[in-house]
Amino acid sequence: MSLYNFKKIAVVPTAKDFIDIILSKTQRKTPTVVHKHYKITRIRTFYMRKVKFSQQSFHDRLTQILTEFPKLDDVHPFYADLMNVLYDKDHYKLALGQLNTARHLIDNVARDYVRLMKYGDSLYAHEIWRFLI
Repeated sequence: MSLYNFKKIAVVPTAKDFIDIILSKTQRKTPTVVHKHYKITRIRTFYMRKVKFSQQSFHDRLTQILTEFPKLDDVHPFYADLMNVLYDKDHYKLALGQLNTARHLIDNVARDYVRLMKYGDSLYAHEIWRFLI
């Protein structure tokens, strides 16, 4: 049983705001211009960098949310009962589990798209390649 400071929990943004935050951060922190005279390998690395940066930003932000929220098993029983009355313990745990699942799904999608950009000449060729593995 550990003491927990509930004041340090940050406000979780809405889905639209969350996406806007991540995409604006990606726009600010990564290169933004691709010229038509660039080689295809340079263009691929440009977009791979953007996908990886976005994925890492999503991952970091979701991890921050998951670690800031207390685990109900670790808080004082009074606070656990209070949270159960106010928010329903099962719903709370389910929501944290869904955030964790979303984090893993974002990682998988980013990995697949980076692989597609790196190795696939076309979507069809990539699907054939995935089928053969």
